[in-house]
Amino acid sequence: MTAQEGTRIIAALESTWGAIQKHHPDVPDVVIVTGTGRGRRKNALTWGHHSVDRWLDAAAAGRKAELFVSGEAIAKGGEMVVETMLHEAGHALAAVRGIRDTSCAGRWHNRRFADLARELGLEPPKKAQKVIGFSEALITAATVGRYAAQLRRLDAAALARIEVPEDDKSQQEPQSEDNPGPRGGRGRAGKRVAVECGCTPPRRMQVSPAFLDDAPVLCGRCRTEFQPPEPELELSLERDEPAAARVSS
Repeated sequence: MTAQEGTRIIAALESTWGAIQKHHPDVPDVVIVTGTGRGRRKNALTWGHHSVDRWLDAAAAGRKAELFVSGEAIAKGGEMVVETMLHEAGHALAAVRGIRDTSCAGRWHNRRFADLARELGLEPPKKAQKVIGFSEALITAATVGRYAAQLRRLDAAALARIEVPEDDKSQQEPQSEDNPGPRGGRGRAGKRVAVECGCTPPRRMQVSPAFLDDAPVLCGRCRTEFQPPEPELELSLERDEPAAARVSS
């Protein structure tokens, strides 16, 4: 009997959390759950959250925090999942160390959170953003390398996911020019591009454009670079018009 999709998703997320704990032993155990990140408010989308002492652990005679990773984050690919989990690991560390890292019902992320994010391998914005403070901490190239094995496993697992339309307005707007992220791009809700290798059939994953530009990403099987797929030409029926190109899915 094959494993149920929910089991596969949680197993993959628990494995990733275990890797985070290996690099950062202070990060505590959590109960991992998933589902849609859409809330009751219009255009509201949560990539993940950390809730202290939500679960009663009868075996350990204590309580554990809840770690939620949305199906929409899973749809963005392994890099987004790891980035989201590292963000929530920052909140987990704050709880363990008795640090108040947020205010305004958890929306405003202060400089203490920024310090925890850096400790975990994220880079917060240079200036606090309106409403959310230093929340939009991005995964760095060094951290991507540290979790390369987890990223490959997450992308190769082809987990069930909840897709987010490209025009969904719940996505965060780009950071302003005077407050860029570490790569000058979007925050955690930033754009990802689909890339594939030279295998037959090709192996696919999603990465940020800046990460792809930073250095070649090689496939461990065929040893070719992951690149955006070549566009397929679609002939137009209109006279005197050039063929229209579209990107294959």
